[in-house]
Amino acid sequence: MNEYTFLDYGIFASAISDAKALGTSLSTGKSNLASSKAKLGDGSIFMGPACDSCLAAFAQADSKIVSMSDNFSAIEKYLMETASTYKSGDEAAASVLSMSNGKVSTVAGGSKVSLTGNTNQDQIYNYLASQGYNHAAICGILANIKHESGYRTDALGDGGTSYGICQWHAGRYEQLMNYCQQNNLDYTSLEGQLSYLSYELQKYGDLTNTLKNVPDTPEGAYQAAYQWTVQFERPANMDAAGQTRGSTAQSIMQEYDQSQTASI
Repeated sequence: MNEYTFLDYGIFASAISDAKALGTSLSTGKSNLASSKAKLGDGSIFMGPACDSCLAAFAQADSKIVSMSDNFSAIEKYLMETASTYKSGDEAAASVLSMSNGKVSTVAGGSKVSLTGNTNQDQIYNYLASQGYNHAAICGILANIKHESGYRTDALGDGGTSYGICQWHAGRYEQLMNYCQQNNLDYTSLEGQLSYLSYELQKYGDLTNTLKNVPDTPEGAYQAAYQWTVQFERPANMDAAGQTRGSTAQSIMQEYDQSQTASI
């Protein structure tokens, strides 16, 4: 069953108005039919069953309209209560409403990303650390991002069909934009792209499990980079690219370690 997430208050206000108007029309039609049937009296031997059938159909449709209106009313109320949150961007809502098979429910929404650090590379590093990845795993991910985009959020590739720090391609690029729009995030920003990255990684359970269990060693960094390459980025010549990025991950890890040692 497809599930659609709705965030546009205006759409629902209009839908509620239309649904109520249709409900009124159906109710009027039902009343008129009931009145006509009553006037037939004893002579309704042929028309009676037809009227009964019409009344039953109208009653069922009327019930569906009422249910639909209630659903849209719930969405309208929710969006009115959270409109300032979505529009101000001060913080992202914890959940949004969705409607699937005529039922209103909540689904997880995007979360505001808080970044620290002076460069995109350091901000990505610190964010990934806050998500539970160790030093080696982060260096493996950074190696891929370095090769894909040089840590640039506005990087374009593949003739303009790939975008961002991870060079999301074609449909994934479109999904990045849709996700950020739905969650009041800027898809061109590092905050928006990292928020989407975390959301997308929910689909890669085996990869995240591997990354969060690599040893915190140069070999672990190599392993993390290689697995990210072949499972997440999937470039041409994946094996060769994975090996190259594995070596880059080890170099990045060494640079961080040397910098840390120098600061002591």
